[in-house]
Amino acid sequence: MDYNERAIVLLSGGIDSAVCLWLAKEKGWEVYALSFNYYRRQEREKKAAAELARAADVLEHRTLEIPFLSEFEDTLFDTESPLYKQKAMIPREYIPSRNLVFYSIASSWAEVIGATKIVGGHHKGDLELFPDATPEFLGLLNRAFALGGRASTIAEIKCIAPLHGKDKTEVLSEAIRLRVPLQLTWSCHTREDVGCGRCTACLSRLKSFYELGVNDPIRYLGESSRQVPRADFLEEALNE
Repeated sequence: MDYNERAIVLLSGGIDSAVCLWLAKEKGWEVYALSFNYYRRQEREKKAAAELARAADVLEHRTLEIPFLSEFEDTLFDTESPLYKQKAMIPREYIPSRNLVFYSIASSWAEVIGATKIVGGHHKGDLELFPDATPEFLGLLNRAFALGGRASTIAEIKCIAPLHGKDKTEVLSEAIRLRVPLQLTWSCHTREDVGCGRCTACLSRLKSFYELGVNDPIRYLGESSRQVPRADFLEEALNE
């Protein structure tokens, strides 16, 4: 197959990256998956990524250990550091230079296997919170890969974000269209047995299922399995 038909999908185990995986399959590309175990990444997320890769029948799924990266809430900062001074405005999930590291590692593997696409699951809601998820940032990365990679003389490697124009509810709608096995995905940041229903990721997920009026196949604390989230349950969680 032409190298232009090979893609690496950055796979976290959540709905967004799962949709990207199934979109790549729908395109008929040869698909590889790449996951990263940063500091204190949940075992349930690792399991979700592995199960999704198997379900999508990717050609290869690699998981790399990068313990030197950690989410903002898990990182010790000097009180005089620029990041610490902005702590009230920074999401707990923010990882300094995360996408620079992730995409750079992916580009190295892409050169080896001849892939020309690196697919990330950044959606519309990420653009305000994470500056390294914006089209401008990814565009600069694409220029850097073109300048710094020998493979670019034959076929350029490009970072693509097919969900940039979609909000979380639209991403879920796409997941349903693609028949993504949503029961394999995981979103919660605080628990690994059932969703807490209170963290930002759970709330975003619950809101999307509620807006579409469809069943969420995972269980939450205080909510029955395989039900459309109740309005009162969602309102209570959002108001906490």
